[in-house]
Amino acid sequence: MSTRAFDCVVLDFDGTFTEVDREGEPFLAGYRDDLLAQLGGRSADAWARAEARVLSNPAEFGWEYEGRIVAPSNADPYIRATSIAQIVLDEAGYDPSKRTDVLQSLYRSNYARASVVFREHAKETLEQLIASDIPTFVVTNSHTDAVQQKLRTLNPKGVDTLPVFGDAQKFVVCESEAPTPEFDALPETLTVGGLSRPLFLRRGRYFDVLRRVWAESGATPARTLICGDIFELDLAMPATLGVSTELITRPSTPAYEREAARGFSGGGVAESLDALLERALAK
Repeated sequence: MSTRAFDCVVLDFDGTFTEVDREGEPFLAGYRDDLLAQLGGRSADAWARAEARVLSNPAEFGWEYEGRIVAPSNADPYIRATSIAQIVLDEAGYDPSKRTDVLQSLYRSNYARASVVFREHAKETLEQLIASDIPTFVVTNSHTDAVQQKLRTLNPKGVDTLPVFGDAQKFVVCESEAPTPEFDALPETLTVGGLSRPLFLRRGRYFDVLRRVWAESGATPARTLICGDIFELDLAMPATLGVSTELITRPSTPAYEREAARGFSGGGVAESLDALLERALAK
């Protein structure tokens, strides 16, 4: 029997191991320019107006997917770009049925423009997790190849043995392809203090990826630690399933996300990867 507190560690990547606000600046600029070009050279003022609306009241806006807000608007530059673009497309009268494809295309074509800026101790943290006896996985919305390229740039020892599950689609609210009693028992939404809208929990695509992780590792949800920088996307569903979670914060992390993470018995909040590593390797 393992003497560790956890039998499996799941890591988000962008924002969790990277300085996403710094690395996302060129992405945001390219995304804006490409969107305005697709709209026939629409004025940059359209973007500036939408951006001002989002920044003035970030809790009111968010990443909308199939009519639901699935992530906070100012969580990171990638989601901020999507939240702003949604307003620009609405004002331009763009066909809502085609909007998701446009937004996904803009994200994918501009992701490579982002800088690569790692958090302090990112390399050491990954090296120690990889070298430990705890199965460790990366589960991310980003493309597998793109994240693997960033990992090769960081080049922690043993990186080739670190499984990466990309395109996890944590933002998709849907049923699981093979639901379990635990998934069936998930409520539709979670209400958190300090936020007027609900958080949608039944994210079947994300659950299906986690189910693969548990199958490969032999771990159970109760013996798993999941780490991420956005509570709503990365941690809300797992925490409700009884998974231990660690919210890796930035100065811009909303207070309601910090409090929501702490509100679960297995929920933790860390400002550094050192603190994450200490918890992940605890006995």
